[in-house]
Amino acid sequence: MSFMLLSALAWSLFDLARKKLTAHAQPLTLAIWLSAGVTPLYLLLWLSQGASLPEAGYWLPGPVSLLVSALASVCYIKALSVGRIALLVPVLSFTPVVAAVLSAGLLGERLSGVQLLAMLSIVLAIFLLHSGWNLLLRPKEAGAGLGLMLVVALCWGTGIVFDKMALTSATVFFHGLIQSAGMCLVLLLAYSVDSLRRRDRLSVPRYSGPWGLMALALLVFVLAVSGQWLAVTEIHPGIVETVKRGVGIIGAACWGVWLFGEKVKPWQLLLMLLIIVATAGLALY
Repeated sequence: MSFMLLSALAWSLFDLARKKLTAHAQPLTLAIWLSAGVTPLYLLLWLSQGASLPEAGYWLPGPVSLLVSALASVCYIKALSVGRIALLVPVLSFTPVVAAVLSAGLLGERLSGVQLLAMLSIVLAIFLLHSGWNLLLRPKEAGAGLGLMLVVALCWGTGIVFDKMALTSATVFFHGLIQSAGMCLVLLLAYSVDSLRRRDRLSVPRYSGPWGLMALALLVFVLAVSGQWLAVTEIHPGIVETVKRGVGIIGAACWGVWLFGEKVKPWQLLLMLLIIVATAGLALY
């Protein structure tokens, strides 16, 4: 539970850092630098823990997790370029539902009635806080980005389930090394294909922003992902994903108020209170 809550807080901080970094790099370039930056960190952590190799059972769920995560990253970046992000973000609130359904089918882990009610309450609150009614009223305005974002939600919900399966046969740091290195290679391939499509000269993706902020983002990213993996080895993937998204949107609201002077409306406060109460119920139950 401690790892789950720590990871959720780290994800919130990482989202804030990533928002700052997008002012200095395109989404695909930033994703490449982040995956490339955490790869040596995971390598060092893996070596420091004895460099133990995984059991044979890792080599099915591990690559599947990598493939769905890579597909999600590519689709997410593409969705940002073809659709209205304000209309598309609410779709991601249903990621915990995907994780819960697949956990029941693949792992035999089912939520109790109380847990299911808490999870659905948080999902609905997040959907409304992201102004999801705009998507329901004007789905055509989302364009092709809607289908892409649905793929992202499906992949993220699938990935955390296969992470749990993979981590029964490998250490967290080995899994992190494989996932980050593989993600970097896939994103570099996507970058090269996009450059060739635009008939641009192939070159190394350049980042020109503050390196201190990049280093901080990398450390928080490793903390967020590693904490999530440590939590999911003991806790239902749907619960981990729900808490991550619930704490994330609460954190985003707090950063908006404290750092950017944004205003929070009474109905938003009520929904955030619902998320806090339901998250506490999930964690304590």
